[in-house]
Amino acid sequence: MGANDRSIKGIIKDYILITIGILMTAASIVYVFNPNRLAAGGVQGIALALGSFTGIPTGILMIAINALLLLAAFLLMGKGFGEKTLYSSLGLSVAVYFLESRLYHGPLTDDLLLGSIFGSALMGVGVGIILNRGASIGGTSLIGTIINRYLHFEQVGSIVAVDCLVTLFSLFTFGVEIGLYQLLSVYLCGAVINKVIDGFSSRKEVMVIANEKRSIMEFIMKDLNRGATLIKGRGAYTGIDNEIIYSILTRREFIRLKLFIEQHDKGAFLSVNTVTEVSGEGFSRRG
Repeated sequence: MGANDRSIKGIIKDYILITIGILMTAASIVYVFNPNRLAAGGVQGIALALGSFTGIPTGILMIAINALLLLAAFLLMGKGFGEKTLYSSLGLSVAVYFLESRLYHGPLTDDLLLGSIFGSALMGVGVGIILNRGASIGGTSLIGTIINRYLHFEQVGSIVAVDCLVTLFSLFTFGVEIGLYQLLSVYLCGAVINKVIDGFSSRKEVMVIANEKRSIMEFIMKDLNRGATLIKGRGAYTGIDNEIIYSILTRREFIRLKLFIEQHDKGAFLSVNTVTEVSGEGFSRRG
């Protein structure tokens, strides 16, 4: 298979996953957030608040707001923010309008706490999938990017600040109690997004100081089929030269290695960190 074929397959995979993320995010908006007047920030929050005054469907308002933001981004920043963002932001607005107008049969729940938790989880997974494929749902992320470019404020901080302003606007629109649930939704949604992004490619970074280095190295390379590196070191107290085994493993592989070390070298020193992004030989690359 040529490089061009792999590139096409990667693009198709990206757009399939982005579409899944769009549908999950749209479902959370239509079936959980909007019926309960909850807003997890962003364009959805702005559209929900404006819709309460104008009576215009949220999907229509989201299309209009996102179109204006995308136009502003094109004019102020050029085409650098990408075609995927154009697809995902407008695709989300269209999906919300379609679900609202064609497939809406009532909310999944009327309980505000359950709605905040379940809706944030559903939206967080959907947005996490979209972001993990190098796209964005537009909205406040575009506003944050524009603020960062021209006012030189930190980008993530700008996005959070805009989301908080949106939630504050909704608080005055729908009342304090719903506003507090909205703040909870903003926090939970952000936490789930980060967890989804990290969870897709997180691995265990393992460092081992052991007497049975050779057997542990062979277990990693032959039984786990992973690479390993020997790093030269020296004990600060003993002054003795030693070698540290360094390897990157999946969670399941780490458990197998840990059990092997417990059986063959009980005195071994084992240090483990979670790394959130691994790419290279032996691990799948994005795309």
